[in-house]
Order: sequence, then C-alpha cells, then structure tokens
Amino acid sequence: MTTSRYDYNRSARKNMITALTDTVGAEAASVLTNLAFKALDRRHPASADELIRMADYLMELANLVRVTARSQKVDAVTYRALYAPVD
Repeated sequence: MTTSRYDYNRSARKNMITALTDTVGAEAASVLTNLAFKALDRRHPASADELIRMADYLMELANLVRVTARSQKVDAVTYRALYAPVD
C-alpha cells in the first residue's frame, strides 16, 4: 500500500524530509530530520517504526520550541513595555 505522503519502498528519512519540506521548506526539513536521526542514534533508517519514533521526537521538540519561543516573546514584550518612553 502506498499513499502520496508515504512510500513504503523509501526510507523513513526520505519520507520525513518529503513531508516536512511541504511545511517548513527543504533546509529546515533536512535539519529537523537529521536532529531526529541523531536523537534516535540511527544511521540507516528503513522502517515505518522509525518514522513513528522520528515523528514522536519532532512533535516533542516542536512543543518545547513553542513554549520556549513564547516565553522569550513575553519577556521581550514585557521589557519593551517597561523601557518604553512615557509621553
């Protein structure tokens, strides 16, 4: 069985890069996929199970990045408001 999004004849890495490229662009897709493989300590991906583990890692990473970025944005907005000139 093959869908347009997942080709079971290709490696998990290639499938992940293809899916991410549509969303975040080629460069970010490559970086994120490489991070996922390093986290899984894999060099030669081949299975759908590995794709599932990669997806789990990337979802967790995305949540951590979202929370951290939101926190930094709140800090920046707060500091800007605190130091803004008062008319």
